[in-house]
Amino acid sequence: MKFLVKTSVFIMLFFAYIQPKVLCAQDNNIILLAGLSKPPFIFVDDDKGMQIEIIQAALSKYHYQISFFYLPMTRQIEVYKKRNIEGLITLSTTENELGLYLSKPYISYRNVVITLANKNLNITKTSDLSGMRVAGFQNAIKFLGKEYSDTFKDSNSYVELADQKSQVALLFTQRVDALVMDIDIFKYLLTRMKKEGLSTNIYNAEFVVHPLFGKIDYVAGFSNEQLQKDFDNGISEIKANGNYQKIIDSYLKPQTQN
Repeated sequence: MKFLVKTSVFIMLFFAYIQPKVLCAQDNNIILLAGLSKPPFIFVDDDKGMQIEIIQAALSKYHYQISFFYLPMTRQIEVYKKRNIEGLITLSTTENELGLYLSKPYISYRNVVITLANKNLNITKTSDLSGMRVAGFQNAIKFLGKEYSDTFKDSNSYVELADQKSQVALLFTQRVDALVMDIDIFKYLLTRMKKEGLSTNIYNAEFVVHPLFGKIDYVAGFSNEQLQKDFDNGISEIKANGNYQKIIDSYLKPQTQN
């Protein structure tokens, strides 16, 4: 309930702040839509994260003043159509609904299936998940391909969550049999939940990672072509000078050491 209230209040503030679409953005002030917290990629409360910092670094030389607004992914297309927004930061490489100028892929998520070891589940293909209680990340059906969509589109035992901390909790409290989510998000959240839940040992249970999906690349989409070109050039530059990898290492290396 606390999460729902906080999200609802934020959305009301968001609509109060963002004006309806106008013909052009003012100066170099740009507004980009991001999803809800997906640590280490996005931390809503701190306005930071691996993905946020990569975008800021890529556009820094062009002196854009960037504001990020965080909404569930299921709301972003609707909001973009109605408001004066310059882009969305996490899109499929095949996105074509909005007529956006798509960047080159700049961030990758490594989506996997995660189960508890004591369940002894043998999962080698997507269809093995049929009949299981599964919690996926929001829009997983859209991003993970036809076989995945066909497996779950009519399932009563499948749910997608925007709040991925709740997703992890569902597995360790055995309310679902399997999670579908990015492995780095899972490890980051699990480490934090172990520290928060010192009075319980449920998060110390052994788990199994089933690498069904591989790496998925994501792009950003922009309302104008110049912004898209600046972004692509900026990404190329920070990859060449090593800043891109430094940002990634600053978030992922601490997790590998835990």
